[in-house]
Amino acid sequence: MTAALVELPKVHGRHHNKALAAARRVRAVELKTAGLTYEQIAAELGYANRGTVYRLVAEALKAQTVEAVGEHRSLEVERLDMLQVAVWRKAMEGDVPSTAAAARIIMARCRLLGLEGQGQVDEARSRTVVVPTKT
Repeated sequence: MTAALVELPKVHGRHHNKALAAARRVRAVELKTAGLTYEQIAAELGYANRGTVYRLVAEALKAQTVEAVGEHRSLEVERLDMLQVAVWRKAMEGDVPSTAAAARIIMARCRLLGLEGQGQVDEARSRTVVVPTKT
């Protein structure tokens, strides 16, 4: 079953109808994917020049890429969460390899979410281990 293509009205001046503008963007990407040149797409949709069509297609592809990156980031955060759950109990009990693994997982999550360097922790203090002594 093929979908019937609806003829979009030609562009005349600035878009005031956001839904129609969105439909034209989608159609421009479809036409570019089908192999038409930017000039052909401009003529088909009624845009003044190929530069406008190029910008529309580039922005649509960029938005799609940003969305895909966000989805991938969410998937990786979920994976890190599962890994952390797997080592957390042993880490809290003092198991050194599990503690190191948990720390690496937390650092990976911070890098992935762009949290690295936000607090600027003093490196010397963060590496100092205080061992309580009996008095």
